[in-house]
Amino acid sequence: MRHLRLGFGGFAALAFCLSLMLLTPPLQAADSDPQAFETGEAENLLGDALVSVNGARIERARFNAAFARIAAFSTAADPKALALDVLNGLIDDELILQFAIENDLDAAAEAVEDEIERLKDNMGADRWDEWLMKNLYTPEQFREELRQHLVTLAVREHVTAHLREGALHARARHILVAQESEAQLVIRRLRAGENFAALAAALSLDVSTREDGGDLGWFIRGELLDRRLGEAAFSQDLGDIGGPIATRLGYHVLQVIGRAERGIEAGRLPYLIETTFTLWLEAQLEAADIRFDLEALESLAGAMP
Repeated sequence: MRHLRLGFGGFAALAFCLSLMLLTPPLQAADSDPQAFETGEAENLLGDALVSVNGARIERARFNAAFARIAAFSTAADPKALALDVLNGLIDDELILQFAIENDLDAAAEAVEDEIERLKDNMGADRWDEWLMKNLYTPEQFREELRQHLVTLAVREHVTAHLREGALHARARHILVAQESEAQLVIRRLRAGENFAALAAALSLDVSTREDGGDLGWFIRGELLDRRLGEAAFSQDLGDIGGPIATRLGYHVLQVIGRAERGIEAGRLPYLIETTFTLWLEAQLEAADIRFDLEALESLAGAMP
């Protein structure tokens, strides 16, 4: 069961500080569904930790250090939002690390030290110490940040490796209208035998597909911008007229016209890797037991300058 998702999630702790490396992008926020406790109960369960992630604590000192680094480089006007962003990043990191340990993907200490030595050699010892100070790292804090970075890369590679061999694709076409009643009328007309492509050209609000009969092309799970529409394409029977499917754009009438295992073009692969990894991480959040003290979190964020 999902217990927590706050604010604007992602790997913000790396994005501002590890400018020497290829960094992981922020993840899109999810809706909050917190498992909160009365202050006394939370203190018994969490001690001085702000959050526990499947029993692993995120200590206040760890949060404070991460927040200080990000705040030093951030132009965010809302310190509370920034605090929640930092906390979400630490939760993401903890879930990734737990998965890595369970699946023997944790970065070896030797790999971390080798990377640090490479960075030192490239920068020079004096400049290296200066860089650590400027970015508010102790050597040990940076070592842990680098370990997390290497672990994240390894987990991403692990959970997206199948994409390099191809993936199940769906091909679908749709008609987008503004009102649910309009979508219901379109469905009745299609089931009465009217031509889908002709109705799409005449009625669809999606200017990018209506001239092609509403054809969305081939896509994998999670690739469409609205995931509700994408999920319907993988659950509907071929040929069926489905809908109305409500999205932020309106109401969709959907017909799935194909499913097949297909290769993924090189130009699509980076985006699909990130999309697949994001969906995987959201699934980890859904399954995780994440607990926090709401009062402590509110007072912490409110006290930020």
